[in-house]
Amino acid sequence: MIMMKKLPDLSKFDEICDNDEEFKMQMVEILKKEFPIEKQAFLDSYEQKKFKESAEVVHKLKHKINLLNLEDGYLLSREFEGQLFNGTDEAAAEFIVILDVIEQYLKKI
Repeated sequence: MIMMKKLPDLSKFDEICDNDEEFKMQMVEILKKEFPIEKQAFLDSYEQKKFKESAEVVHKLKHKINLLNLEDGYLLSREFEGQLFNGTDEAAAEFIVILDVIEQYLKKI
């Protein structure tokens, strides 16, 4: 199994929200609502080998990965998005691990 160097956190939300806890929680709730839907959309399109469609979902997910302060995950998702547009998927397993880690994190917060 691939190990992530860093776990998700909300420090970028803190910066963006400038200590407005209510706004921060609204943003987190949106993330918690959207992320599972987008993860499933990725898995569905990827399973069907619809790489262009998968790349479009990865494009959305990479911004959420970045918001959770996962710089390595963001860089990997950028690379993976490009791979999918080119019809390859070498980074798929690593990307799916990142999605799973995020999903577990969002269930705990």
